[in-house]
Amino acid sequence: MKLAQSFVLEHEDILDHSTNKPFKTVMWPPTKLRKTVPLLKELLNNSSKNMQFWMYDPVIGQAVIVCATEEYRVADVKDVMRFGENDIKLLGRKQIMSDLQYEVCAKNFTAEVAQITLLKLYSGQRLRVETQLFGPYVGRQLSTPQRKQKKKRM
Repeated sequence: MKLAQSFVLEHEDILDHSTNKPFKTVMWPPTKLRKTVPLLKELLNNSSKNMQFWMYDPVIGQAVIVCATEEYRVADVKDVMRFGENDIKLLGRKQIMSDLQYEVCAKNFTAEVAQITLLKLYSGQRLRVETQLFGPYVGRQLSTPQRKQKKKRM
Protein backbone atom coordinates (compact mmCIF):
# COMPACT_ATOMS: atom_id res chain seq x y z
CA MET A 1 0.00 0.00 0.00
CA LYS A 2 1.37 3.34 -1.02
CA LEU A 3 1.59 5.87 1.81
CA ALA A 4 0.85 9.56 1.39
CA GLN A 5 3.83 11.88 1.36
CA SER A 6 3.94 14.34 4.22
CA PHE A 7 5.23 17.88 4.03
CA VAL A 8 6.48 20.28 6.67
CA LEU A 9 4.88 23.68 7.07
CA GLU A 10 7.13 26.20 8.79
CA HIS A 11 5.52 29.10 10.67
CA GLU A 12 7.85 32.10 10.60
CA ASP A 13 5.81 34.21 13.01
CA ILE A 14 5.51 31.53 15.75
CA LEU A 15 8.65 30.59 17.66
CA ASP A 16 9.27 27.43 19.65
CA HIS A 17 10.27 28.61 23.13
CA SER A 18 12.60 25.70 23.87
CA THR A 19 14.69 25.98 20.66
CA ASN A 20 13.99 29.60 19.64
CA LYS A 21 13.37 28.40 16.07
CA PRO A 22 10.24 28.77 13.94
CA PHE A 23 7.49 26.31 14.79
CA LYS A 24 7.04 23.45 12.31
CA THR A 25 3.90 21.45 11.55
CA VAL A 26 3.86 18.13 9.69
CA MET A 27 0.87 17.83 7.35
CA TRP A 28 -0.53 15.18 5.01
CA PRO A 29 -2.70 15.71 1.94
CA PRO A 30 -6.38 14.74 2.26
CA THR A 31 -7.32 11.20 1.33
CA LYS A 32 -9.22 10.45 -1.85
CA LEU A 33 -11.55 7.95 -0.21
CA ARG A 34 -15.23 8.77 0.17
CA LYS A 35 -17.17 7.98 3.26
CA THR A 36 -20.43 6.15 2.65
CA VAL A 37 -23.27 6.75 5.06
CA PRO A 38 -25.89 3.99 5.10
CA LEU A 39 -29.47 5.27 5.03
CA LEU A 40 -31.93 3.24 7.02
CA LYS A 41 -35.00 1.77 5.38
CA GLU A 42 -38.33 3.14 6.42
CA LEU A 43 -40.56 0.63 8.13
CA LEU A 44 -44.11 0.02 6.99
CA ASN A 45 -46.82 1.87 8.86
CA ASN A 46 -48.44 -0.35 11.52
CA SER A 47 -45.33 -2.55 11.58
CA SER A 48 -45.50 -2.65 15.38
CA LYS A 49 -49.30 -2.90 15.76
CA ASN A 50 -48.95 -6.01 17.96
CA MET A 51 -46.49 -4.26 20.28
CA GLN A 52 -46.38 -5.72 23.77
CA PHE A 53 -43.86 -3.36 25.37
CA TRP A 54 -40.68 -1.43 24.70
CA MET A 55 -37.66 -1.13 26.93
CA TYR A 56 -34.15 0.28 27.13
CA ASP A 57 -31.45 -2.40 27.18
CA PRO A 58 -28.40 -0.99 29.03
CA VAL A 59 -26.12 -3.88 28.00
CA ILE A 60 -26.22 -2.92 24.32
CA GLY A 61 -27.44 0.68 24.75
CA GLN A 62 -30.47 0.29 22.49
CA ALA A 63 -34.21 0.54 22.75
CA VAL A 64 -35.95 -2.77 22.11
CA ILE A 65 -39.53 -2.87 20.82
CA VAL A 66 -41.06 -6.29 21.45
CA CYS A 67 -44.03 -7.25 19.28
CA ALA A 68 -45.97 -10.52 19.15
CA THR A 69 -43.99 -11.88 16.20
CA GLU A 70 -41.00 -9.53 15.81
CA GLU A 71 -38.49 -7.54 17.77
CA TYR A 72 -37.10 -4.18 16.66
CA ARG A 73 -33.84 -2.78 17.99
CA VAL A 74 -33.34 0.97 17.79
CA ALA A 75 -29.64 1.75 18.08
CA ASP A 76 -29.80 5.54 17.86
CA VAL A 77 -32.44 8.00 18.99
CA LYS A 78 -32.84 9.34 15.45
CA ASP A 79 -33.65 5.85 14.17
CA VAL A 80 -37.11 6.23 15.72
CA MET A 81 -37.94 8.34 12.66
CA ARG A 82 -38.13 5.13 10.59
CA PHE A 83 -41.53 4.30 12.07
CA GLY A 84 -44.82 5.45 10.59
CA GLU A 85 -47.47 7.68 12.15
CA ASN A 86 -49.48 4.92 13.85
CA ASP A 87 -46.35 3.32 15.27
CA ILE A 88 -45.08 6.61 16.69
CA LYS A 89 -48.45 7.28 18.33
CA LEU A 90 -48.40 3.76 19.79
CA LEU A 91 -44.89 4.33 21.19
CA GLY A 92 -46.10 7.61 22.69
CA ARG A 93 -48.98 5.89 24.49
CA LYS A 94 -46.83 3.16 26.06
CA GLN A 95 -44.17 3.98 28.62
CA ILE A 96 -40.63 2.78 27.99
CA MET A 97 -39.32 0.41 30.66
CA SER A 98 -35.81 0.80 32.06
CA ASP A 99 -33.75 0.42 35.19
CA LEU A 100 -33.78 3.44 37.46
CA GLN A 101 -30.12 4.25 36.81
CA TYR A 102 -30.63 4.23 33.01
CA GLU A 103 -33.84 6.23 33.03
CA VAL A 104 -32.19 9.31 31.48
CA CYS A 105 -30.98 7.27 28.49
CA ALA A 106 -34.43 5.77 28.03
CA LYS A 107 -36.14 9.16 28.23
CA ASN A 108 -34.11 10.30 25.21
CA PHE A 109 -36.12 7.86 23.11
CA THR A 110 -39.45 9.07 24.50
CA ALA A 111 -38.39 12.69 23.96
CA GLU A 112 -37.67 11.87 20.31
CA VAL A 113 -41.13 10.28 19.98
CA ALA A 114 -42.67 13.46 21.43
CA GLN A 115 -40.69 15.65 19.04
CA ILE A 116 -41.70 13.56 16.03
CA THR A 117 -45.34 13.76 17.09
CA LEU A 118 -45.15 17.51 17.67
CA LEU A 119 -43.46 18.33 14.35
CA LYS A 120 -45.27 15.58 12.40
CA LEU A 121 -42.02 14.02 11.18
CA TYR A 122 -43.47 10.57 10.64
CA SER A 123 -41.87 8.21 8.17
CA GLY A 124 -44.30 8.97 5.34
CA GLN A 125 -44.64 12.72 6.02
CA ARG A 126 -41.10 13.88 5.26
CA LEU A 127 -38.47 13.74 2.59
CA ARG A 128 -35.62 11.31 3.19
CA VAL A 129 -32.90 13.79 2.16
CA GLU A 130 -34.41 16.47 4.34
CA THR A 131 -34.11 14.52 7.58
CA GLN A 132 -31.12 12.27 6.99
CA LEU A 133 -28.68 14.85 5.67
CA PHE A 134 -29.74 18.23 6.96
CA GLY A 135 -31.81 17.61 10.10
CA PRO A 136 -35.53 17.75 10.79
CA TYR A 137 -35.93 21.54 10.50
CA VAL A 138 -34.93 22.08 6.87
CA GLY A 139 -37.79 23.42 4.81
CA ARG A 140 -39.78 24.50 7.85
CA GLN A 141 -40.06 28.16 8.61
CA LEU A 142 -39.88 29.24 12.17
CA SER A 143 -42.49 31.83 13.04
CA THR A 144 -40.98 35.21 13.79
CA PRO A 145 -42.93 38.05 15.34
CA GLN A 146 -43.91 40.74 12.87
CA ARG A 147 -42.99 44.33 13.69
CA LYS A 148 -45.68 46.90 13.50
CA GLN A 149 -44.96 49.68 11.07
CA LYS A 150 -45.40 53.20 12.33
CA LYS A 151 -47.69 55.44 10.38
CA LYS A 152 -46.09 58.55 9.00
CA ARG A 153 -47.67 61.84 9.96
CA MET A 154 -47.91 64.53 7.39
